[in-house]
Amino acid sequence: MRIRFWGTRGSVPTPGQRTVRYGGNTACVEVRDQSGSLLVLDAGTGLRELGLNLVQNGEQLSFDLFLSHLHWDHIQGIPFFRPAYDARTAIRIHAPQHPKPLKELLGLGMDDPFFPVDLDAIPAKIQMQEFASGTERSVGPFRVRSIRIHHPAPALAYRVETDGRSMVYATDTEDPFSGKENPVVAFAEGVDCLVHDAQYLDSDYKKGWGHSTIATAVDVAVRAKAKRLVLYHHDPDRSDDALDRIGADAQRLARERGSAAEVLVAYEGMELTV
Repeated sequence: MRIRFWGTRGSVPTPGQRTVRYGGNTACVEVRDQSGSLLVLDAGTGLRELGLNLVQNGEQLSFDLFLSHLHWDHIQGIPFFRPAYDARTAIRIHAPQHPKPLKELLGLGMDDPFFPVDLDAIPAKIQMQEFASGTERSVGPFRVRSIRIHHPAPALAYRVETDGRSMVYATDTEDPFSGKENPVVAFAEGVDCLVHDAQYLDSDYKKGWGHSTIATAVDVAVRAKAKRLVLYHHDPDRSDDALDRIGADAQRLARERGSAAEVLVAYEGMELTV
């Protein structure tokens, strides 16, 4: 399994000198199996960069896109995804269940007067499927499971398995502070790679905003016996230098907890082989 990060920031894009190394685009992760089949996790502004790369490589696309939830920073890239304007492209979008139809909700940001091209006018073939918590879905060579996580909007974590390898994508989770048993721990048991929300430090944690601290991300990885932890969904105010310090502190904390897990801080362009 190959993983590439196209957007690692949370809440809002943050271009500028303070975020050059870790990047300012919002959530988007590319996953490939050994044959090159594509699966995409979230559609933040990083999706635009992924799309440009796919076009440059001349790929004709049929793939599945799994949205953790529908907050802006996880869907902003859809209108700017270049392959969506090619009729040969086929995209199957999976997302948490909502009271309103998924197509209606995604279309709000593209309908007049917010964007010049309506969702229905995009040439690509787009299918939409809601994904219930606790269910499993096979898409091409990938097996994908979901669980509901604690966030202000309906949100899911995903476990993706292929070629005998596994990853868990658990962004935008406040479960460590919910007062209930954290479902991500069991969900990520023994996982090869855990991509986990790490927006806050203990000192700036905001209760009820739906995110984890770096220390609690490490705690989840240790308890789940994850082989690798990737800190993700960086706070928009977090500079490159601050993320350098966070990475070192998190790795030290994992060692102090007796874990051999490698701890990484996600940056745009980072590629991992699992």
